[in-house]
Amino acid sequence: MKLRVAVVAVALLAGGCATTPPQVQMEGWTERRAALQALDDWNLDGRVAVAAGEDGFSGGLNWEQRGEKAEITLRGPMGGAAILIRVDGVQTVVTDERGVTYDGEEARQFIKQNLGPESPLPIAEMRYWLVGVPAPGSPHDETLGGDRRLASLTQSGWQIRYDRYETVGALALPARMDMATEGLRLRVAVSDWRLTP
Repeated sequence: MKLRVAVVAVALLAGGCATTPPQVQMEGWTERRAALQALDDWNLDGRVAVAAGEDGFSGGLNWEQRGEKAEITLRGPMGGAAILIRVDGVQTVVTDERGVTYDGEEARQFIKQNLGPESPLPIAEMRYWLVGVPAPGSPHDETLGGDRRLASLTQSGWQIRYDRYETVGALALPARMDMATEGLRLRVAVSDWRLTP
């Protein structure tokens, strides 16, 4: 149960999208934000810690984003049982640690039962939050740091704080971030970003 909660929570964070990284250094935040919002081909490896009410979990996270398709794998603390989440546009398929697959309404119910109805995961927005930008077309408040990178963001009832970035090609991408909403908190530490040239 706890493994499912953590895995589903982190995987769903992954609703991310991306595009070919630009080859020139961008000076202004407006230009950097547009470039990051356009990313649609990337991978990240790292770890996630999830706190949902009295339950908690930490483990490995792998996210592959290919256009509108995302494949998110969440593993237990020692690399054990994994949950796989596949997102293709509005369709979500979940395979649990026993190999049982849920799609359509069953997948939505699986997520709801493991996270609780008061903690919906805004997958469409989270895919952008992972690369360090607000989701386009949705109201938000953003705060930039002295380096002109996103330091914090409030959107869709979530608060996101960016603690550290790393240079990946011509881009600066989040290496450590904290995402929180009522009853649910996710801490993501990225060990490796891979962008398709």
